[in-house]
Amino acid sequence: MMIACGRSGEISILPADFTSGDRAELLFLGVFHFDDQGLDAYKPRFKVDIVAPGRQRELQDLTNQLARFRPTKIAVEAEPADQPRLDSLYAAFVGGTFELGRNEIHQIGFRLAKHLGLPKVFAVDAEARSYMRGEQVRAKLDSLGVTMDALMKRIQDDPWSARYRQLYARDDSLKTVRSLTDHLLYMNSAERIRIGHGAYLVGSFKFGSDLEYLGPDDATSWYNRNLRIFSNLQTLTASPNDRILLIVGAGHLPILRFLAESSPEHRLRELAEFVAP
Repeated sequence: MMIACGRSGEISILPADFTSGDRAELLFLGVFHFDDQGLDAYKPRFKVDIVAPGRQRELQDLTNQLARFRPTKIAVEAEPADQPRLDSLYAAFVGGTFELGRNEIHQIGFRLAKHLGLPKVFAVDAEARSYMRGEQVRAKLDSLGVTMDALMKRIQDDPWSARYRQLYARDDSLKTVRSLTDHLLYMNSAERIRIGHGAYLVGSFKFGSDLEYLGPDDATSWYNRNLRIFSNLQTLTASPNDRILLIVGAGHLPILRFLAESSPEHRLRELAEFVAP
């Protein structure tokens, strides 16, 4: 341990004590959902045929490049309750009796795990805990004398909400003409992640003190879900020699990266270290 003394002679711990030594490595691959189920606020208009021959070649190239990270474990956006089903499907895929579905868990997670000879992929998603449930929100609005229509108008009138809708529509379109690696590198770039996080700070988030902080309180569920996901990654980390790849919707990246960068037990790696256009 490195020890330093301040002017008054007190002993202090240097920052190097929290960054040196062996630490488990984390690599996040933020993706658009290959087989989108329409669960997010933005509903995609365009689809990528991920099983088309050209896209399959791109996926194989992506698999080969991700293998450079040499992950010891692959984590995916599925809840732990789904682990037995994942195990069964992955075993069937390895045994040649299951054809991969269109989602990224299969197309990237299963494909890469088999390529590396890993025994399984790990489910680390979690259900969010909400600060207020639907009926509580409605009761709060009633007590404040505010209608849902009035709230929706405030969201629609927010110029930043409109700008984010334009960004989502642009990205939705570009994924159909860019190569898979190009688009994923863009989605995982620091600037796009930073900009994307701002979407959670506009629109309904600004239902502030005049509405008893209804917006920030409602947003806590999103942060809670990501905190729980990171907790599952901590549980998955068995030793400093682990190298864990998480495949997850790109919207999760801002919070997960913040946690990973602050974790004394982990070293965050960047996608661009291993994947090139």
